[in-house]
Amino acid sequence: METKNSIIDRFVFYTLPSFVFVLFLSPAHAIDVIPGYAVAPPPDMNSFMASLVNIETGDRYIQGRKQGLDTKLNISNLLLRYTRSFSINGKPAGFYIQPSLGAVEPGGSLSGNDNSTGIGDTGFAFAYWPYANRETGDYFSLTGYLIAPTGKYDSNKLVNLGQNRYGAAFKITYHTKLTDSVEGMLSTDVQWFGNNDDYRLTHQCLEQKPLYSTQATLMYNINKQFMLAGSYFIHTGGETQLDGVDRDDRIKRDRYQLAVMGKFSFGKLILQFGSDLDTENGFIESQHAILRYQRLWQ
Repeated sequence: METKNSIIDRFVFYTLPSFVFVLFLSPAHAIDVIPGYAVAPPPDMNSFMASLVNIETGDRYIQGRKQGLDTKLNISNLLLRYTRSFSINGKPAGFYIQPSLGAVEPGGSLSGNDNSTGIGDTGFAFAYWPYANRETGDYFSLTGYLIAPTGKYDSNKLVNLGQNRYGAAFKITYHTKLTDSVEGMLSTDVQWFGNNDDYRLTHQCLEQKPLYSTQATLMYNINKQFMLAGSYFIHTGGETQLDGVDRDDRIKRDRYQLAVMGKFSFGKLILQFGSDLDTENGFIESQHAILRYQRLWQ
């Protein structure tokens, strides 16, 4: 008869690494739209943004059922983003590059495993606004993303900062002004994942189907300096396969995020906090906190 520890060990070996790979496309290179950032920037602007991200995960769910194995991960990331805006045929556009540093600390029943620290994967994005009306406050944008596997990776370790595979995404976003103080935003995207040909100790091939996401955000401008925002997210898809064998782990996840933003003489500060509301398969995200600092110049 298997002991609880042997069940945990088997569970960790077969299920945890795939979660870490999926997870790190999210915190380190999340394609969530920061509230207000679907508004087209003026051309020829430079931006530097530093983001401190902390995520805590709890129990794993399989087909909506909590497994109760006391699995925990504490994930911290430092994201450094440079952005440049410009025009294409008179239409707003821009790109960014975002390297990352991170640390992952297993806890609970996973606490016997080594921490992972170092360089994470690098994100790139290109955005184009085919429609931008600053008078009415209506904006429609198209954004492409690429995640390059520059992060630290070791298939012999339980957790990794890198995915050992490329990732890509395409997002459509609409932003509108509802009243003098209230704005709304709706976006949808699809993410694609390359193969990881050195997955786990067995060096198998991990494949993943596209992941589809939708984000709805309401923003309230308290005044010209401060803004409050709330977002709701839905994620579906993203099933994985090992050497062509379906793992029956389709993602179905709902989450929320609240934000407060302030503009100051030294730059902009953004505080975001959220968590999962529900998850069908995978580890539930019990806390997701982000502190951002942004500085603009020409």
